[in-house]
Amino acid sequence: MSDDLVDFLGRKKQLQPERRAKTNENMESCPTVIKSFFERIEDWLSDLIEEQMISTFYEPVTVNIKKMGTCEIKRFKLKIGEDEIEFMPNGRIDVGTTGKIEMKTKKGSIFFVRDRDGIWKQVTSRSPFNVETLTKTYFMNLLKSVLS
Repeated sequence: MSDDLVDFLGRKKQLQPERRAKTNENMESCPTVIKSFFERIEDWLSDLIEEQMISTFYEPVTVNIKKMGTCEIKRFKLKIGEDEIEFMPNGRIDVGTTGKIEMKTKKGSIFFVRDRDGIWKQVTSRSPFNVETLTKTYFMNLLKSVLS
């Protein structure tokens, strides 16, 4: 057997405990990261929720995150008149991101990713990969566009 392959496999084996620890850390932070995203959306919509123009509710769900296992979280839904918008954590994480949430509407799906700095962004293009930082103003305009 090649010495290069032996060295490579030896280093890979040494990294396994570190990778397991990182996976466990990510699993523990999963519900917190998702909850904070949902709370931010609720905060941005608080005036409309108080005026009962939008109602919100949560449903428990189990998601399977690739290479991390299952995670118990809550799916977040907005009810706006006849329209319903669902925010569902998406188990597949894109390279360079630390979270992914799919916003499902009757017009289609929109994806949000959390970068390594903890900033949520909307994926505007997959190839080439382009994103827009998610701000209150940006989200309100996005919501208006999917409801019109």
